[in-house]
Amino acid sequence: MNLFDSQMKKFIKDLQVGQQVDTYYKLQAVEKRLKKDGTFFLALELMDKTGKIPAKVWDSAEASLKILKPGNMYRLKGYVNEYMNKKEIKVDGIRPASTADKDFDAGDFEEKSNFDTGALFNQLIETVKSNLTRPYYLQLVDGFVAAYSEKFKSHYGAQKIHHAYLGGLLEHTYSMVKLAVFIAEHYSLDKELLLIGTLFHDVGKIFEFSITPVPQATMQGGLVGHIVLGNGIFLELKNKIQGFPEELSIKIQHLIISHHGEKEFGSPEVPMIPEAYALHVIDLLDSRIKIMEEAIKNAETGGIFSDYINALSRRLYVEKGEKEGKG
Repeated sequence: MNLFDSQMKKFIKDLQVGQQVDTYYKLQAVEKRLKKDGTFFLALELMDKTGKIPAKVWDSAEASLKILKPGNMYRLKGYVNEYMNKKEIKVDGIRPASTADKDFDAGDFEEKSNFDTGALFNQLIETVKSNLTRPYYLQLVDGFVAAYSEKFKSHYGAQKIHHAYLGGLLEHTYSMVKLAVFIAEHYSLDKELLLIGTLFHDVGKIFEFSITPVPQATMQGGLVGHIVLGNGIFLELKNKIQGFPEELSIKIQHLIISHHGEKEFGSPEVPMIPEAYALHVIDLLDSRIKIMEEAIKNAETGGIFSDYINALSRRLYVEKGEKEGKG
């Protein structure tokens, strides 16, 4: 009997522990990992339009590796189990999707944002501009919108760690802008400087990594990084504005290049003015809370703690009622 004689379409959001799976998924990533006996297995990340899920190929890993390429679609047979309070698929068989597969629907893998990215982008720009008075800043924002709005509104916020979905960069930046307005007013900081730094702090990510067919680093992203790329985008737009004050330019650049906080975390310089330090803390807060939210959302009901989160160096306590409420 052919392993793929039947087909039971199961979208990722509907998968339950113990279910059999025989359907199509898009391969996001594949990684070789060693078993204790010295042989290797494959760790996969799969996706469809409803979400993402990890999977493992324990048997015939070498043969499977030869046919696996991130970005392609595959028909997969296996079952859903639970590992460290998280659902994953144990793969019994996998093959490339074929044009001969009458039940294959490419629309099942068209990733869509959970919110209106156009409307949120408009809110972002409106919030920023309504708090600006300096004409140079207003021209800078207009230049940003004209040159980069389409790329910015749809891009991921990161490849994996936080806001890793369509519109994630926009959502992250808008959340930070709202915090920046409050914090600047509360601490009597230069609100306009902080808002411009917030708007531009991660813009380099639109060139740091591509998101199609799967998120992956570009050459310039791997060799230069989003901080330097973002600073370059700012300078490109600033240089088109006649008479842009050099002191403002230097301060904005400082906010961009220091927003990771410490040199060991990738910042060419550490924050040395209050607005730069505020930007670093806002960025850290928004990204860490998002990581926590996603970990709690993905935790299964089999335990009261999430799996270990490398980005936070800890597990998270997850109350049973919270998990059941999110189901």
